[in-house]
Amino acid sequence: MQNKLRYVIALSLISFAVALGLSSCEQDNWLSPIPPVLVDTTINLSNQQYLPLRLDGGYVEILGGYKGIIIYRQNAEDYRAFEKASPHRTDEVCAYVYVDPSGLFLREGCDNSVYDFEGRPSGGISQFPLMRYQTHIEGNFLHIYNQENF
Repeated sequence: MQNKLRYVIALSLISFAVALGLSSCEQDNWLSPIPPVLVDTTINLSNQQYLPLRLDGGYVEILGGYKGIIIYRQNAEDYRAFEKASPHRTDEVCAYVYVDPSGLFLREGCDNSVYDFEGRPSGGISQFPLMRYQTHIEGNFLHIYNQENF
């Protein structure tokens, strides 16, 4: 009887592990609806138009990427750059991301999905993170780029 119980428990754990592995594969294999575009731009943080980036929590929007780029300052060494295109739809006029007026999170225009400043979904229907571009700061210059092969 004990051997049968062990067998059932082991089989249940294996089934759970396989199901968990398959569900994570689905998200890993997800293809973004955002077409690949080259991003390679540098901004001068001492320029007046980037004044909000001198303070933690400041942000600006710039041209570039597919629908634009949001640059957010976490702190003096950590700047984050996000694609404005929605990570789960691109074909609708409202399918863009913006900083909520509260300044505490990002929001998607069509369905009001909410994202934190790591780009992770934290509310709404979206299950996919925002597309994030790499940043590198050197002196007053912030380089925003991606690693796509073009």
